[in-house]
Amino acid sequence: MVVLSAESHLRSEPIQQENSITNNKNIIMKPSSPQALLIDNNNTSTSNNNNTVNSGGGGTSTVNNTNNIQYTGQQQQMMTQPTSGSTGNTANGRKAFHGDVYSWSKGGSQFSSPKEIYTRSLYRLCLKFTTSEDEDEGKPEPATAYWTYYTKLTTIGNGGTGSHQPDDICRRMDDSMSGPSAGILARLTDQEGDIAATLALQAGLTSGWHIRGDRGDAAVRVGKAKVFMHDNQKNASVLSLDADRWVLGKGASFAAGNSVFTVEECSERQITVHCTRGPMRGKFFEISANRCPYVFGRAQEADLCIMDRELSRRHGAILYLKDGRKAGSFILTDLESTNGSYMRLVGPYGQRGMGALAIGDEFIVGRTGFSVNRYDYGISEAIGARPTMEDRTVVIQSLMFSPPFVTKYVLDPKEDLPELAMTSFAAVFDGHGGDECSNFLVDALPRHIRSYVLAEKENIRKAVEMSRNTNNNTSAQQQTSRNLNTEPTEDPTSEIMRRILKQAYLRTDKEFITPKSAPQSGSTAATVILMGRRLFAANVGDSRVVLCRAGGQCVELTSDHKPSRPDEAARVRAAGGFILHKRVMGELAITRAFGDKSFKMGIKAMLEEEAESNTGNSMQDGEISKDLSAPLVSAEPEIASMVLSHTDEFLLLACDGLFDVFRSQDAVALARQELIAHRGEPAEVARILSDQAIRVRRSRDNVSILIIVLRPFWDREH
Repeated sequence: MVVLSAESHLRSEPIQQENSITNNKNIIMKPSSPQALLIDNNNTSTSNNNNTVNSGGGGTSTVNNTNNIQYTGQQQQMMTQPTSGSTGNTANGRKAFHGDVYSWSKGGSQFSSPKEIYTRSLYRLCLKFTTSEDEDEGKPEPATAYWTYYTKLTTIGNGGTGSHQPDDICRRMDDSMSGPSAGILARLTDQEGDIAATLALQAGLTSGWHIRGDRGDAAVRVGKAKVFMHDNQKNASVLSLDADRWVLGKGASFAAGNSVFTVEECSERQITVHCTRGPMRGKFFEISANRCPYVFGRAQEADLCIMDRELSRRHGAILYLKDGRKAGSFILTDLESTNGSYMRLVGPYGQRGMGALAIGDEFIVGRTGFSVNRYDYGISEAIGARPTMEDRTVVIQSLMFSPPFVTKYVLDPKEDLPELAMTSFAAVFDGHGGDECSNFLVDALPRHIRSYVLAEKENIRKAVEMSRNTNNNTSAQQQTSRNLNTEPTEDPTSEIMRRILKQAYLRTDKEFITPKSAPQSGSTAATVILMGRRLFAANVGDSRVVLCRAGGQCVELTSDHKPSRPDEAARVRAAGGFILHKRVMGELAITRAFGDKSFKMGIKAMLEEEAESNTGNSMQDGEISKDLSAPLVSAEPEIASMVLSHTDEFLLLACDGLFDVFRSQDAVALARQELIAHRGEPAEVARILSDQAIRVRRSRDNVSILIIVLRPFWDREH
């Protein structure tokens, strides 16, 4: 089983377009400044008054000494606009607003409306706990998820239901929280202002949501890096998208394990860090540029060894990144530690928009950790009555993550990724004749889909804009019909994606069967691609994708490729093959699959190969005149496309081991019943469904099930 999920030097001028970031990955010294603000490194006055300084662009800028951020004149004007904490707020913490209170048009057209199809904006957000309720006991919590939605402001704290200020997510055991509403999770809106919008759009490929904690309880996990030796010198490479956004300017504060550090002084080539909490509390550390990368952790060989059991041996590192300028920046990074390194949203990071979240990001409130997910999902893989397990299942919540998708690495330029950032991939592969093919598909198929999307990114962008204009022109008709399912079934973007999926399937198959040493194993595939709200279901073989719509309505999105289908049998016969005992050539029970090298040769090649080994046999004249080069078993997928409604409930992907003993409607009904009974828990529900198939209904095959929950339909609030 493979479960995959999941992740930015500061300029003085605001950058208005998020695709202006240059490629900064796999480099040693190259900051790329995702933020619109410049942290003032020891150049501001210590007075509490605002001072005017030269902005370097012919105008002036105003220095706000409270958080040591230098604003341009335009930005200072933005800052004078009322924020959600100003007078005139409503009860939920947002000020009165004309029009759509929850609109974020400042984020661009894809964030301006929940009706948008091709969008990174998440109508619902699924939070998964990454820490246990009781850290000292070490008792992990059930793999529960908390859902929030478009119009909801979610509070996180230790305010119980009986308190004067109860929290939506209450963690009574977390005494590190300062009280109720220690963290506030909400969708970004125009009420946050222009500066917040600029910061959010520069802080990675945001999902349209942000976390904040005005009392210093909230923190976001910083990006990944690796430290290595090269020519007997210690060097570092940034691995995550916009990891270099977490600049350690004066007043910045970060947490790692039980320790909290604050930057007290900052000059061009040195920072002074003060440990305010933890084993080294009260100590000061001077970190110069020539000592970077500066590694901290439990290891004795670390530059800063901290005896903290919550830290990894090589936990995090401070890098000094320079981009050809006189001064560089000190950046906080995480060295793939277990518990993470977090930048606290205080001081220079207390501004709204700094806590913008993308799919795969992690944050903490107090000591309670969360991961940001597009949906919840659960997997069950059971060997059943078979002697070997040949199935594989894969979930990738965002294809912006670089192959092999096992960590949150993003090595491509940010401007290339908006289309991938809104795209998820999930699949069930049912292998036969061995597990070589299904194992190969787990990595190769999503990798090829990703590469084709990157190659077609310009065409996709034009098509999305064309589709968006078309949808706007027909919106009046849709509003009149008041039917949630009147979204267009096809548009220019879906046509491109169909071509991409077909090319990726065929290329992946060719890559597997071409080597002379290629095994004879094969595999079915049931895959889904979610691009915004547009769903593509593609399959070869008899594994299925089934959608459960509102109220339990079952929609089969795929059709089995079996010899019993007249059109499939006709295709096999047209290629010179035959159907015997409901099998292709009397051997294979499916008519489309990856692998199965001998069935891809075509009858002509098979006969020529046989003639070479037996000179007494040769093709007849009638056979030679026919075109017998077509494969008997094809890897070309059938693809269904539709726009998901905000009321759709879950997707079920499974191999024939389930559907041999369950009708699709019955499987969906049982899964829905159990999801309601368990209030989610899709992994447990998938296990129950698998047990029913194997132990009760006596399925004789491997049974692999993937349940993707699109919304918590068991909760009336959603």
